[in-house]
Amino acid sequence: MAKQIRLNLIFHTSGRHDAGWKSFEDATTLVDDIDHQIAYAKLAEETKFDAIFLPDTHAVLGSSFLRKPRRGLDPVVLLAAIARETEHLGLISTASSLIGHPYVVARTIATLNHISKGRAGWNIVTSQDDQALEAVGVPLSEKLDRPTRYERAAEFVEIVTALWDSLPKEAITSDKDNDVYIDTTLTRPVNFEGKHYRSSGVLQLTGRYEGDRPVLFQAGVSPQSREFGAKYADVLFTSQPDVEHDRKFYAEAKAHAAKFGRNPDHLVVLPGLYAVVSESEAAARKRKAEFDELMPLNFLVNNLAKQLGLPVEELDPNKPLPFELFETIPSDDEVINYRREDIGGVAKANGFTVKELVHHNLNRGQRAIFGTPEQIADKIIEWVDTDVADGFNINIDVQPDGVARFKDVITELQNRGRYRTEYEYKSFRANYGLPSSETD
Repeated sequence: MAKQIRLNLIFHTSGRHDAGWKSFEDATTLVDDIDHQIAYAKLAEETKFDAIFLPDTHAVLGSSFLRKPRRGLDPVVLLAAIARETEHLGLISTASSLIGHPYVVARTIATLNHISKGRAGWNIVTSQDDQALEAVGVPLSEKLDRPTRYERAAEFVEIVTALWDSLPKEAITSDKDNDVYIDTTLTRPVNFEGKHYRSSGVLQLTGRYEGDRPVLFQAGVSPQSREFGAKYADVLFTSQPDVEHDRKFYAEAKAHAAKFGRNPDHLVVLPGLYAVVSESEAAARKRKAEFDELMPLNFLVNNLAKQLGLPVEELDPNKPLPFELFETIPSDDEVINYRREDIGGVAKANGFTVKELVHHNLNRGQRAIFGTPEQIADKIIEWVDTDVADGFNINIDVQPDGVARFKDVITELQNRGRYRTEYEYKSFRANYGLPSSETD
Protein backbone atom coordinates (compact mmCIF):
# COMPACT_ATOMS: atom_id res chain seq x y z
CA MET A 1 0.00 0.00 0.00
CA ALA A 2 1.29 3.47 -0.88
CA LYS A 3 2.40 5.67 2.01
CA GLN A 4 -0.50 7.64 3.46
CA ILE A 5 0.03 11.40 3.53
CA ARG A 6 -0.62 13.46 6.70
CA LEU A 7 -2.09 16.95 6.47
CA ASN A 8 -2.69 19.44 9.28
CA LEU A 9 -4.40 22.78 8.83
CA ILE A 10 -2.71 25.77 10.47
CA PHE A 11 -5.70 27.38 12.14
CA HIS A 12 -5.22 31.10 11.51
CA THR A 13 -8.03 33.49 12.33
CA SER A 14 -8.35 34.96 8.84
CA GLY A 15 -5.65 33.13 6.89
CA ARG A 16 -1.87 32.97 6.54
CA HIS A 17 -1.68 36.02 4.29
CA ASP A 18 -1.34 39.13 6.44
CA ALA A 19 -3.77 41.02 4.19
CA GLY A 20 -6.33 38.21 4.05
CA TRP A 21 -8.53 39.87 6.67
CA LYS A 22 -9.09 42.80 4.33
CA SER A 23 -11.31 40.59 2.19
CA PHE A 24 -13.82 40.21 5.06
CA GLU A 25 -16.80 42.53 4.99
CA ASP A 26 -16.58 42.88 8.78
CA ALA A 27 -13.33 41.71 10.38
CA THR A 28 -13.88 43.34 13.77
CA THR A 29 -15.11 40.15 15.47
CA LEU A 30 -12.42 37.76 14.22
CA VAL A 31 -10.36 37.99 17.42
CA ASP A 32 -13.09 36.55 19.66
CA ASP A 33 -15.91 35.17 17.50
CA ILE A 34 -16.38 31.59 18.72
CA ASP A 35 -19.02 30.84 16.09
CA HIS A 36 -16.59 31.71 13.29
CA GLN A 37 -13.92 29.47 14.83
CA ILE A 38 -16.29 26.52 15.28
CA ALA A 39 -17.70 26.82 11.76
CA TYR A 40 -14.15 26.92 10.41
CA ALA A 41 -13.15 23.83 12.43
CA LYS A 42 -16.19 21.95 11.13
CA LEU A 43 -15.12 22.81 7.59
CA ALA A 44 -11.64 21.44 8.35
CA GLU A 45 -13.18 18.17 9.54
CA GLU A 46 -15.50 18.00 6.53
CA THR A 47 -12.41 18.48 4.35
CA LYS A 48 -10.82 15.53 6.23
CA PHE A 49 -7.72 17.29 7.57
CA ASP A 50 -5.94 15.16 10.16
CA ALA A 51 -5.85 18.02 12.64
CA ILE A 52 -6.00 21.73 13.21
CA PHE A 53 -2.98 23.37 14.78
CA LEU A 54 -3.35 26.57 16.83
CA PRO A 55 -0.17 28.69 16.97
CA ASP A 56 -0.13 30.89 20.06
CA THR A 57 2.00 33.33 22.00
CA HIS A 58 2.01 35.04 25.40
CA ALA A 59 2.97 38.29 23.69
CA VAL A 60 -0.10 40.26 24.90
CA LEU A 61 -1.07 42.88 22.33
CA GLY A 62 2.14 42.44 20.36
CA SER A 63 2.97 44.41 17.25
CA SER A 64 1.78 41.60 14.99
CA PHE A 65 -1.72 42.03 16.43
CA LEU A 66 -1.89 45.61 15.22
CA ARG A 67 -1.83 44.84 11.49
CA LYS A 68 -3.97 41.70 11.30
CA PRO A 69 -6.46 39.86 13.52
CA ARG A 70 -4.70 37.33 15.72
CA ARG A 71 -6.73 34.93 17.81
CA GLY A 72 -7.42 36.36 21.26
CA LEU A 73 -9.15 33.26 22.64
CA ASP A 74 -7.09 30.91 24.79
CA PRO A 75 -6.13 27.96 22.55
CA VAL A 76 -7.03 25.15 24.95
CA VAL A 77 -10.36 26.69 25.94
CA LEU A 78 -11.16 27.27 22.27
CA LEU A 79 -10.19 23.71 21.32
CA ALA A 80 -12.32 22.35 24.16
CA ALA A 81 -15.31 24.16 22.65
CA ILE A 82 -14.40 22.85 19.19
CA ALA A 83 -14.01 19.34 20.61
CA ARG A 84 -17.69 19.29 21.55
CA GLU A 85 -18.68 20.32 18.01
CA THR A 86 -16.47 17.85 16.10
CA GLU A 87 -15.92 14.09 16.23
CA HIS A 88 -12.63 13.16 14.57
CA LEU A 89 -10.43 16.20 14.04
CA GLY A 90 -7.10 16.25 15.91
CA LEU A 91 -6.78 19.32 18.14
CA ILE A 92 -3.24 20.68 18.61
CA SER A 93 -2.68 23.40 21.19
CA THR A 94 0.46 25.42 21.71
CA ALA A 95 1.95 25.77 25.20
CA SER A 96 5.37 27.07 26.19
CA SER A 97 7.91 24.81 27.87
CA LEU A 98 9.77 27.82 29.25
CA ILE A 99 6.99 29.88 30.84
CA GLY A 100 4.99 28.73 33.84
CA HIS A 101 5.09 25.33 35.51
CA PRO A 102 4.82 21.86 33.91
CA TYR A 103 1.96 20.88 36.22
CA VAL A 104 -0.34 23.50 34.67
CA VAL A 105 0.36 22.28 31.13
CA ALA A 106 0.03 18.62 32.18
CA ARG A 107 -3.43 19.19 33.65
CA THR A 108 -4.63 21.47 30.85
CA ILE A 109 -3.62 19.24 27.94
CA ALA A 110 -4.84 16.10 29.75
CA THR A 111 -8.19 17.82 30.25
CA LEU A 112 -8.39 18.60 26.53
CA ASN A 113 -7.54 14.98 25.79
CA HIS A 114 -10.50 13.75 27.84
CA ILE A 115 -12.94 16.40 26.60
CA SER A 116 -12.04 15.51 23.01
CA LYS A 117 -12.00 11.75 23.72
CA GLY A 118 -8.37 11.22 22.73
CA ARG A 119 -7.84 13.93 20.11
CA ALA A 120 -5.45 16.30 21.92
CA GLY A 121 -1.99 17.35 20.81
CA TRP A 122 0.57 19.57 22.52
CA ASN A 123 2.87 21.76 20.43
CA ILE A 124 5.93 22.21 22.67
CA VAL A 125 7.23 25.76 22.27
CA THR A 126 10.84 26.59 23.17
CA SER A 127 10.97 30.15 21.82
CA GLN A 128 11.22 33.25 24.02
CA ASP A 129 10.34 36.48 22.26
CA ASP A 130 10.74 39.76 24.12
CA GLN A 131 7.04 40.61 24.38
CA ALA A 132 6.20 37.20 25.82
CA LEU A 133 8.84 37.57 28.52
CA GLU A 134 7.64 41.07 29.35
CA ALA A 135 4.04 39.84 29.52
CA VAL A 136 4.87 37.32 32.26
CA GLY A 137 7.25 39.59 34.12
CA VAL A 138 10.57 38.02 33.14
CA PRO A 139 13.33 40.62 32.66
CA LEU A 140 14.89 40.53 29.19
CA SER A 141 18.26 40.31 30.91
CA GLU A 142 17.24 36.80 32.04
CA LYS A 143 16.67 35.53 28.51
CA LEU A 144 18.11 32.03 28.23
CA ASP A 145 20.84 30.98 25.82
CA ARG A 146 19.95 28.22 23.38
CA PRO A 147 21.53 25.25 25.26
CA THR A 148 19.85 26.31 28.51
CA ARG A 149 16.49 26.70 26.75
CA TYR A 150 16.53 23.11 25.57
CA GLU A 151 17.88 21.82 28.89
CA ARG A 152 14.97 23.54 30.61
CA ALA A 153 12.45 22.38 28.01
CA ALA A 154 13.60 18.78 28.44
CA GLU A 155 12.88 18.91 32.19
CA PHE A 156 9.50 20.50 31.47
CA VAL A 157 8.47 17.72 29.06
CA GLU A 158 9.72 14.97 31.36
CA ILE A 159 7.61 16.31 34.23
CA VAL A 160 4.51 16.71 32.06
CA THR A 161 4.70 13.18 30.68
CA ALA A 162 5.46 11.74 34.12
CA LEU A 163 2.42 13.52 35.57
CA TRP A 164 0.28 12.09 32.77
CA ASP A 165 1.28 8.62 33.96
CA SER A 166 1.04 9.33 37.69
CA LEU A 167 -2.62 8.31 37.96
CA PRO A 168 -3.17 5.11 35.96
CA LYS A 169 -6.76 4.21 35.18
CA GLU A 170 -6.46 1.04 37.25
CA ALA A 171 -5.72 3.12 40.38
CA ILE A 172 -9.30 4.45 40.30
CA THR A 173 -10.75 1.36 42.00
CA SER A 174 -14.03 2.88 43.19
CA ASP A 175 -14.11 0.34 46.02
CA LYS A 176 -17.37 1.15 47.80
CA ASP A 177 -17.06 -1.56 50.45
CA ASN A 178 -13.70 -0.27 51.70
CA ASP A 179 -14.47 3.40 51.16
CA VAL A 180 -11.59 3.74 48.69
CA TYR A 181 -12.02 5.62 45.46
CA ILE A 182 -8.35 5.86 44.44
CA ASP A 183 -5.88 3.22 45.61
CA THR A 184 -2.67 5.14 46.23
CA THR A 185 -0.61 1.95 46.09
CA LEU A 186 -1.39 1.81 42.38
CA THR A 187 -0.43 5.41 41.63
CA ARG A 188 2.97 6.50 40.32
CA PRO A 189 3.86 9.69 42.20
CA VAL A 190 6.21 12.12 40.51
CA ASN A 191 9.27 13.13 42.49
CA PHE A 192 11.32 15.25 40.11
CA GLU A 193 14.01 17.66 41.18
CA GLY A 194 15.98 19.10 38.30
CA LYS A 195 18.14 22.10 37.68
CA HIS A 196 15.21 24.23 36.54
CA TYR A 197 11.98 22.61 37.78
CA ARG A 198 10.70 20.59 40.70
CA SER A 199 7.46 18.67 40.98
CA SER A 200 6.06 15.99 43.24
CA GLY A 201 2.75 14.24 43.65
CA VAL A 202 0.03 12.73 41.49
CA LEU A 203 -2.04 14.51 38.84
CA GLN A 204 -5.73 14.48 39.79
CA LEU A 205 -6.83 12.98 36.47
CA THR A 206 -5.39 10.36 34.17
CA GLY A 207 -3.20 11.80 31.46
CA ARG A 208 -4.22 9.13 28.98
CA TYR A 209 -7.51 8.50 27.24
CA GLU A 210 -8.15 4.79 26.63
CA GLY A 211 -4.44 4.13 27.09
CA ASP A 212 -3.00 6.84 24.85
CA ARG A 213 -1.40 10.08 25.96
CA PRO A 214 -1.73 13.30 23.91
CA VAL A 215 0.32 13.52 20.72
CA LEU A 216 3.49 15.61 21.13
CA PHE A 217 4.57 18.15 18.50
CA GLN A 218 7.64 20.34 18.31
CA ALA A 219 8.78 22.94 15.79
CA GLY A 220 12.13 24.45 14.93
CA VAL A 221 15.06 24.55 12.54
CA SER A 222 18.17 24.75 14.76
CA PRO A 223 20.32 21.63 15.38
CA GLN A 224 19.31 21.65 19.07
CA SER A 225 15.66 21.84 18.10
CA ARG A 226 15.92 18.88 15.74
CA GLU A 227 17.61 16.72 18.36
CA PHE A 228 15.17 17.75 21.10
CA GLY A 229 12.17 17.05 18.86
CA ALA A 230 13.51 13.69 17.72
CA LYS A 231 13.88 12.63 21.35
CA TYR A 232 10.56 13.78 22.76
CA ALA A 233 8.04 14.53 20.00
CA ASP A 234 5.80 12.33 17.89
CA VAL A 235 5.69 14.94 15.13
CA LEU A 236 8.22 17.56 14.02
CA PHE A 237 7.15 20.78 12.35
CA THR A 238 9.61 22.70 10.22
CA SER A 239 9.45 25.83 8.08
CA GLN A 240 11.80 25.96 5.12
CA PRO A 241 11.27 27.36 1.63
CA ASP A 242 13.74 25.05 -0.11
CA VAL A 243 13.03 21.40 -0.96
CA GLU A 244 16.61 20.28 -0.46
CA HIS A 245 16.74 21.85 3.00
CA ASP A 246 13.56 19.96 3.85
CA ARG A 247 15.07 16.74 2.54
CA LYS A 248 18.17 17.27 4.69
CA PHE A 249 16.03 18.10 7.74
CA TYR A 250 13.98 14.93 7.14
CA ALA A 251 17.07 12.70 6.99
CA GLU A 252 18.64 14.27 10.08
CA ALA A 253 15.44 14.03 12.10
CA LYS A 254 14.98 10.36 11.26
CA ALA A 255 18.64 9.68 12.11
CA HIS A 256 18.27 11.43 15.47
CA ALA A 257 15.19 9.30 16.21
CA ALA A 258 17.16 6.13 15.50
CA LYS A 259 19.98 7.38 17.74
CA PHE A 260 17.47 7.64 20.61
CA GLY A 261 16.33 4.06 20.01
CA ARG A 262 13.11 5.06 18.28
CA ASN A 263 11.64 3.67 15.08
CA PRO A 264 12.23 6.52 12.58
CA ASP A 265 8.90 5.70 10.93
CA HIS A 266 7.18 6.66 14.18
CA LEU A 267 8.52 10.23 14.01
CA VAL A 268 6.35 12.19 11.58
CA VAL A 269 8.03 15.13 9.82
CA LEU A 270 5.72 17.86 8.51
CA PRO A 271 7.12 20.98 6.79
CA GLY A 272 4.89 23.98 6.30
CA LEU A 273 3.34 24.47 2.87
CA TYR A 274 1.58 27.63 1.71
CA ALA A 275 -0.91 26.42 -0.89
CA VAL A 276 -2.93 28.60 -3.26
CA VAL A 277 -5.43 26.63 -5.33
CA SER A 278 -7.11 27.96 -8.46
CA GLU A 279 -8.12 26.97 -11.99
CA SER A 280 -4.51 27.47 -13.18
CA GLU A 281 -1.08 28.27 -11.79
CA ALA A 282 -1.28 31.76 -13.29
CA ALA A 283 -4.64 32.43 -11.63
CA ALA A 284 -3.29 31.21 -8.26
CA ARG A 285 -0.26 33.49 -8.51
CA LYS A 286 -2.49 36.40 -9.49
CA ARG A 287 -4.63 35.74 -6.41
CA LYS A 288 -1.58 35.99 -4.15
CA ALA A 289 -0.22 39.08 -5.93
CA GLU A 290 -3.49 40.92 -5.37
CA PHE A 291 -3.22 40.34 -1.61
CA ASP A 292 0.51 41.17 -1.63
CA GLU A 293 -0.21 44.63 -2.99
CA LEU A 294 -2.49 45.33 -0.01
CA MET A 295 0.53 45.22 2.33
CA PRO A 296 2.62 48.38 3.04
CA LEU A 297 6.02 47.89 1.40
CA ASN A 298 8.04 49.82 4.01
CA PHE A 299 6.72 47.56 6.77
CA LEU A 300 7.70 44.43 4.83
CA VAL A 301 11.21 45.68 4.05
CA ASN A 302 11.77 46.58 7.71
CA ASN A 303 10.74 43.05 8.72
CA LEU A 304 13.13 41.54 6.19
CA ALA A 305 16.00 43.66 7.53
CA LYS A 306 15.31 42.33 11.06
CA GLN A 307 15.11 38.74 9.84
CA LEU A 308 18.47 39.01 8.07
CA GLY A 309 20.22 41.22 10.65
CA LEU A 310 20.88 44.00 8.12
CA PRO A 311 20.38 47.79 8.24
CA VAL A 312 17.08 48.60 6.55
CA GLU A 313 18.66 51.50 4.65
CA GLU A 314 20.78 48.95 2.77
CA LEU A 315 17.70 47.31 1.25
CA ASP A 316 16.45 49.01 -1.92
CA PRO A 317 13.05 47.54 -2.88
CA ASN A 318 13.86 47.78 -6.59
CA LYS A 319 17.30 46.16 -6.41
CA PRO A 320 18.50 42.63 -5.63
CA LEU A 321 19.31 41.62 -2.07
CA PRO A 322 22.86 42.85 -1.18
CA PHE A 323 24.35 39.42 -0.50
CA GLU A 324 27.82 40.87 0.11
CA LEU A 325 26.55 42.32 3.39
CA PHE A 326 26.24 38.80 4.81
CA GLU A 327 30.06 38.80 4.84
CA THR A 328 30.69 42.41 5.87
CA ILE A 329 27.99 42.36 8.59
CA PRO A 330 28.43 38.90 10.14
CA SER A 331 26.07 37.55 12.80
CA ASP A 332 26.58 34.99 15.56
CA ASP A 333 22.83 34.34 15.77
CA GLU A 334 22.11 30.84 14.42
CA VAL A 335 18.57 31.71 13.36
CA ILE A 336 19.67 34.82 11.45
CA ASN A 337 22.39 32.83 9.68
CA TYR A 338 19.88 30.10 8.86
CA ARG A 339 17.52 32.70 7.38
CA ARG A 340 20.33 34.29 5.40
CA GLU A 341 21.07 30.92 3.85
CA ASP A 342 17.43 30.02 3.21
CA ILE A 343 15.91 33.39 2.30
CA GLY A 344 19.08 34.50 0.55
CA GLY A 345 19.18 31.26 -1.40
CA VAL A 346 15.60 31.74 -2.57
CA ALA A 347 16.34 35.35 -3.59
CA LYS A 348 19.43 34.33 -5.55
CA ALA A 349 17.82 31.31 -7.21
CA ASN A 350 14.88 33.38 -8.44
CA GLY A 351 16.70 36.64 -9.15
CA PHE A 352 14.27 38.49 -6.87
CA THR A 353 14.41 42.18 -6.15
CA VAL A 354 13.91 43.07 -2.48
CA LYS A 355 10.25 43.89 -3.22
CA GLU A 356 9.71 40.55 -4.95
CA LEU A 357 11.46 38.81 -2.07
CA VAL A 358 9.34 40.40 0.66
CA HIS A 359 6.17 39.49 -1.23
CA HIS A 360 7.46 35.95 -1.60
CA ASN A 361 8.49 35.98 2.07
CA LEU A 362 4.96 36.84 3.21
CA ASN A 363 4.66 33.07 3.55
CA ARG A 364 6.93 33.45 6.62
CA GLY A 365 9.41 30.86 5.44
CA GLN A 366 6.77 28.39 4.28
CA ARG A 367 7.38 26.92 0.86
CA ALA A 368 4.68 28.13 -1.52
CA ILE A 369 2.87 26.13 -4.17
CA PHE A 370 0.44 27.46 -6.76
CA GLY A 371 -1.82 25.66 -9.19
CA THR A 372 -4.73 23.37 -9.80
CA PRO A 373 -5.71 20.60 -7.39
CA GLU A 374 -4.06 18.10 -9.73
CA GLN A 375 -0.79 20.05 -9.90
CA ILE A 376 -0.59 20.50 -6.13
CA ALA A 377 -1.43 16.84 -5.47
CA ASP A 378 1.33 15.85 -7.91
CA LYS A 379 3.91 17.85 -5.98
CA ILE A 380 2.78 16.69 -2.54
CA ILE A 381 3.03 13.05 -3.63
CA GLU A 382 6.42 13.62 -5.27
CA TRP A 383 7.84 15.24 -2.13
CA VAL A 384 6.50 12.54 0.20
CA ASP A 385 7.82 9.79 -2.07
CA THR A 386 11.31 11.34 -2.26
CA ASP A 387 11.86 11.72 1.49
CA VAL A 388 11.14 15.41 1.79
CA ALA A 389 8.28 14.92 4.24
CA ASP A 390 5.63 12.58 5.64
CA GLY A 391 3.01 15.22 4.92
CA PHE A 392 2.54 18.94 5.42
CA ASN A 393 1.18 21.67 7.66
CA ILE A 394 -1.06 23.47 5.23
CA ASN A 395 -1.22 27.26 5.35
CA ILE A 396 -4.24 28.78 3.62
CA ASP A 397 -4.08 32.34 2.29
CA VAL A 398 -7.62 33.35 3.27
CA GLN A 399 -9.93 31.32 5.44
CA PRO A 400 -12.42 29.75 5.02
CA ASP A 401 -12.46 30.28 1.21
CA GLY A 402 -8.96 28.86 0.76
CA VAL A 403 -9.89 25.71 2.71
CA ALA A 404 -12.86 25.09 0.46
CA ARG A 405 -10.44 25.32 -2.49
CA PHE A 406 -7.92 22.96 -0.86
CA LYS A 407 -10.63 20.38 -0.36
CA ASP A 408 -10.25 19.57 -4.05
CA VAL A 409 -6.55 18.78 -3.47
CA ILE A 410 -7.47 16.30 -0.74
CA THR A 411 -10.11 14.76 -3.00
CA GLU A 412 -7.41 14.33 -5.67
CA LEU A 413 -5.10 12.63 -3.15
CA GLN A 414 -7.96 10.38 -2.06
CA ASN A 415 -8.68 9.39 -5.67
CA ARG A 416 -5.06 8.33 -6.01
CA GLY A 417 -5.15 6.23 -2.84
CA ARG A 418 -2.77 8.49 -0.93
CA TYR A 419 -5.15 9.92 1.64
CA ARG A 420 -7.88 8.20 3.64
CA THR A 421 -11.44 8.90 2.60
CA GLU A 422 -12.81 8.66 6.16
CA TYR A 423 -11.44 8.91 9.68
CA GLU A 424 -10.88 5.27 10.62
CA TYR A 425 -10.36 5.48 14.39
CA LYS A 426 -11.59 7.40 17.39
CA SER A 427 -8.17 8.60 18.56
CA PHE A 428 -6.01 11.24 16.92
CA ARG A 429 -2.92 9.06 17.38
CA ALA A 430 -4.43 6.11 15.54
CA ASN A 431 -5.80 8.23 12.69
CA TYR A 432 -2.32 9.74 12.35
CA GLY A 433 -0.83 6.31 11.78
CA LEU A 434 1.17 6.41 15.02
CA PRO A 435 1.48 3.30 17.20
CA SER A 436 -0.26 3.15 20.57
CA SER A 437 1.57 4.94 23.37
CA GLU A 438 0.33 2.52 26.03
CA THR A 439 3.85 1.12 26.56
CA ASP A 440 5.62 4.53 26.47
